[in-house]
Amino acid sequence: MQALFIEIEGRRFAISASEILEVLPMVEYRSAQAGPPWLLGLFNRRGALVPLVDLAHLIAGTAASLRMGSRIVVVQLPEGDVLGLLVAEVTGLGDRDFEGAGAHPGFAFGGAAHLGPTIPDAGGTLQLIRCDRLLADQRRLPLDLVLEGDPLS
Repeated sequence: MQALFIEIEGRRFAISASEILEVLPMVEYRSAQAGPPWLLGLFNRRGALVPLVDLAHLIAGTAASLRMGSRIVVVQLPEGDVLGLLVAEVTGLGDRDFEGAGAHPGFAFGGAAHLGPTIPDAGGTLQLIRCDRLLADQRRLPLDLVLEGDPLS
């Protein structure tokens, strides 16, 4: 599987390239005025407002520390929704086999459904993030309850 490699809190993760629409540099976004701490707000992607999620907060429970190389990974969820994932550090792109010998299948319990198989590799271990399950344990809020004011132009 072709995957984008990222690092969160010193741990290495991968996102399947088949789920990624594009990778953007950090852009301005309209901050959420309320809602869950992982929801940063909305950003303008070619005239459409897209929710921006702090992936570090979802994975590790701590806010991403922004860096010069921070990126927004735009993914498409199975139901067609588009979501921006704020990633503090993208470390590469490559092929990995998450189903081969030595792979651990991951866990399916609440709170970790988005964490997929883990494999050993030259850098230690690498765990797949299942974007299709990323918000499965989170309550989705109507955006008008989360954001105040006019949308981004």
